[in-house]
Amino acid sequence: MKIRQIAEKTAKIIGCTAVLAFFSALSADKVAAEDIGAEVSVGYDTDYMFRGVNLGQDLLWSDVNVSTSLSDGLDLGVGAWYANVADDAGNDELDIYAGLSTSMGDMSVDLGATYYYYPDPTAGDGTLEFGIGLGTSAGPIDLSLGLYYDIDLEAAYYEVGAATSFDLTDTMAVDVGGAIGNADGDTLTALTFTIGVPITLSDSASLSPYVGVNIPLDDYEDAFGDDIYSGLSLTVGF
Repeated sequence: MKIRQIAEKTAKIIGCTAVLAFFSALSADKVAAEDIGAEVSVGYDTDYMFRGVNLGQDLLWSDVNVSTSLSDGLDLGVGAWYANVADDAGNDELDIYAGLSTSMGDMSVDLGATYYYYPDPTAGDGTLEFGIGLGTSAGPIDLSLGLYYDIDLEAAYYEVGAATSFDLTDTMAVDVGGAIGNADGDTLTALTFTIGVPITLSDSASLSPYVGVNIPLDDYEDAFGDDIYSGLSLTVGF
């Protein structure tokens, strides 16, 4: 029964990806004069880990995003992420997002907004979140800071992360990262570690398997247990 359910959800995800990709292609045709880039991704994760909380098992998702350069040093990206947790019927989620990215010296700056929409009427109302991300490097280590605020939930989330990467072969690398989150400045959420092995399949396609560990902290430690999870995604660029 579970295999059948996952298969049905997979077909649904693929269908949504095709629709999103179709509209992305139309948009690209209308602005052919501009330098447009697009990516389509599909993936499976054993667990839907979101900011220190396990929201369910057997996550199937797809993502379509389009990016362009608005001016020298200023880029725009828009996209949509559709997901379903296969072990929870009706738990579909559609995230529509847009963001601007630039750099200030050695620091990258990202400003973005995400609308979280839940098609099932019993799943609750959609919410709008704004965020800012800062990034820099210290030798081989990439450091990041993210600050997010949901104006509907009136909730804030902060995350500090560190990551590094090194090549194994010409087509394979190892990415290692860790992050710690904080909810509303009141309590730490979780400490998360991930290790991935992105594989270049061609000039425009890559396969990315990974494994992660999520360790709840503070109040989250009382409510949730540790999680070991993994996933696999395929990305194709245009």
